[in-house]
Amino acid sequence: MRKYLILLFVVNFLSSNAILAWNDPTNSGSKSKMNNSVTLRAANCTPATGKKFLEFNNVSALIETGGSMWQDRSRNDAAYEVPKGSNETVIYAGALWMGGTDPNNQLRIAALTFRSGNDFWAGPLSVDGGGSFDVNQGTLDWGFADISPEVCMEYDNFYITERQEIELFNAWYECSNDPNCDASIEYPDYSTPSSILQWPGNFNVDLDYTQSYDFNLAPFYDRNNDGIYNPADGDYPWYDLTNQIDCRTSRRVTLYGDYNMWWVFNDKGN
Repeated sequence: MRKYLILLFVVNFLSSNAILAWNDPTNSGSKSKMNNSVTLRAANCTPATGKKFLEFNNVSALIETGGSMWQDRSRNDAAYEVPKGSNETVIYAGALWMGGTDPNNQLRIAALTFRSGNDFWAGPLSVDGGGSFDVNQGTLDWGFADISPEVCMEYDNFYITERQEIELFNAWYECSNDPNCDASIEYPDYSTPSSILQWPGNFNVDLDYTQSYDFNLAPFYDRNNDGIYNPADGDYPWYDLTNQIDCRTSRRVTLYGDYNMWWVFNDKGN
């Protein structure tokens, strides 16, 4: 029996992440013998529990906010199905592996192996800066980079959008503000979808008054440039509908693809 190491790149997320996964080609439904029990390694924050099936085109793939991918841990079985609905799985499990060097040039890595432990928790870290930094050396002091249990729980979710619904919202809003366009005729019974209303464009400051967090979270189109995400002002999850950004020269982050799953996570957990 041969096992293959497959290097994949997920391109329909906010950013591309390298993912390691293996699959036994002789048994698409093979069971893992690894221990999948969840252990709490860091204080305060409980392990992430959010999970969602990526079901677009002809694929059904389970993803967890805690970094585990393509494995149904409740059944200890594969959960990357192609074609969707066929009960045929092509990958058993995958996970996020991220590494880098700290200010002392020591190698650090956060990685999951069949979710036998926890290296990722949901939510953003605080940005209480003020320390020294050297951009030329690639170091930037963001303070202690902490997080509270309330913040972890609040952002233990996937925020899903589709480009088509954003295009429709934008067209409806522009028509509503155009004296030559009657939105009640052009877009009868239209209502703003929950995916736009609940988009986490700004951090919920009511969650934690003891620390500072980056106020801007998920990318959004800020129509009036006030820095506040408000769909009533025509703001929406930022798909670059008018081709404002040239990705060859600009590092500004927008959403890509026809279907997008956005979430925020950290490797500290307390």
